[in-house]
Amino acid sequence: MLKSHPAFTMVRILSVGALVLLLAAAAAAPALAQAPNAEERQAELLRIWHEIRTQTAQNGDPQATYDVGVAHFIGRGTPQDYAKAAEWFQRAAEQGHADAHHYLGYLYAAGVGVRADAEKSLEHYRLAALAGHPDAQYRQGLLYISGNGVAQDRDQAVTWMTRAAEQGVPEAQFYLGRFYETGQGVPMDRAAALQWYQAAAEQGQPTAQQRLGDLYLSGRGVPRDLTEAYVWFSLAKAEDRIAEIGPRLSRAERAAADERLRARRAVASD
Repeated sequence: MLKSHPAFTMVRILSVGALVLLLAAAAAAPALAQAPNAEERQAELLRIWHEIRTQTAQNGDPQATYDVGVAHFIGRGTPQDYAKAAEWFQRAAEQGHADAHHYLGYLYAAGVGVRADAEKSLEHYRLAALAGHPDAQYRQGLLYISGNGVAQDRDQAVTWMTRAAEQGVPEAQFYLGRFYETGQGVPMDRAAALQWYQAAAEQGQPTAQQRLGDLYLSGRGVPRDLTEAYVWFSLAKAEDRIAEIGPRLSRAERAAADERLRARRAVASD
């Protein structure tokens, strides 16, 4: 018979042997690598970004030096390490980087990554303010108002609040409005007060919004307007004022107020 022929037997043996080897190789082969998911790809991109920024920083670029500090501070592309963040911020600050001084002000105030040191904190905040950092300028204004760590100085408070307000810090805009309304450190000027309150309120600063509502309710510096007062009290979520004014509005005034509210909220959400 054909099946008993020696040549056929050898082919059959070889075929079985090859099959065994094939199965063994398949069992020993590593599993196919899965494609990285979105989170893993993002992590790898951030790691590469961190390497590139570190190299740029080592070549003396102050913005890259600051970026590496931020990366260590929040753990972006590298493990979070506040002490290393402080080192990189210090390097950037020595190159005059305002944001780096601002971060160091916080780190020394909170004792994060460095030993807490109120004097160093104040100095870095001051240097950040001098370098044009708006939040640091606002903070300087607060210090001169409170006398916390510096001598109280209304003129200095006005100077720093003005700088911060002109850069769009809403809290500084509110304080500046208050200065002009009350004549503290500046000549009393209700028009200027209204201007700064308005600027802060339109950025969503609730204290400024409520103050505008009070001005429209009383008619101080502006024509008395219950509808406009209701709008600003509503934006400030001043529930007691809303409850006070709401019943005094006619149906037409309430409809007008609701329309103004929708318009302002639409602008704020853009």
